[in-house]
Amino acid sequence: MELHQLDLDALDLSLGRLRRLPEGQVVRMEASLKSKGQLSPVVVARDGDRWVLIDGFVRTLAARRLNIEALAVEVVRVTAAQMKAQMYLRNRKRGLHLIEECRLVRELVEVDGLTQVEVGDLLERHKSWVCRRLALARRLSPALLGEVDLGRLTAGSLSRLAQLPTRNQEEVWAAAQRGEIDGSRVGLLARLWQTAPDPDARAWVLAHPKEAIERVRGKTEESSDPRLGPNGEVVYRGLVTLRRVSLHLIRRVQQGLGALDPEGRTVLEGAHQLAVTDSTEALDRVETALGGRDG
Repeated sequence: MELHQLDLDALDLSLGRLRRLPEGQVVRMEASLKSKGQLSPVVVARDGDRWVLIDGFVRTLAARRLNIEALAVEVVRVTAAQMKAQMYLRNRKRGLHLIEECRLVRELVEVDGLTQVEVGDLLERHKSWVCRRLALARRLSPALLGEVDLGRLTAGSLSRLAQLPTRNQEEVWAAAQRGEIDGSRVGLLARLWQTAPDPDARAWVLAHPKEAIERVRGKTEESSDPRLGPNGEVVYRGLVTLRRVSLHLIRRVQQGLGALDPEGRTVLEGAHQLAVTDSTEALDRVETALGGRDG
């Protein structure tokens, strides 16, 4: 391990764009640095004449606030793509937030030019894991993808928000922030907007987000099977519906697609890709909830 003392002003913090730095973590780190000092080095890589910070963004920000001039750094020798991968690999135990994983995967594909298989190998994850995060990153509004506060959303809320058209994602997110909606309920707000019967109803949801959520709380249907419970019943019905639609598609496709012009084929291909991504993620999440495998 190669260790140095490095002035904070010498650190290149450009990779911080892929991370989120919750204020609570920074405040706790300030207290730790005051009482215990620096317990472990931050991690940097040399890129030409730059010292690029890879891991230790919270410590660095806390140190700046405390007017600490230098930190102990561990120097690693890696490529530009490996720098980004190290951000994920060194935080596997704690885990990155889903939005951070989406930003990272998209950057490795679109900036570093890696294939999804190569990204999976680099991050030690399956291609399907990479595919889901890339699809989510591409569905999210560019304005929202860079939002630090999106880190407070649950994975379900983030995925639901991404299902909306770009402009409407931003409207629903703005309404959620204005109404101080908890991160676990933003997905419900997005669903209420999405299923509202007309433009006036959608406008009302955006104008009264907290009231809209309160009105639907506790209105779930009773389970028809006591072994399932209300949540299990909803998932069961969803799985039955998915199977029914799948069987209908099988029968329909067996009859042939008929005459398709190139534009029609493009429309079907796009719908097929979205269906594969979303249905695979839904089934993966059910399997994970059932304890089938680590997601």
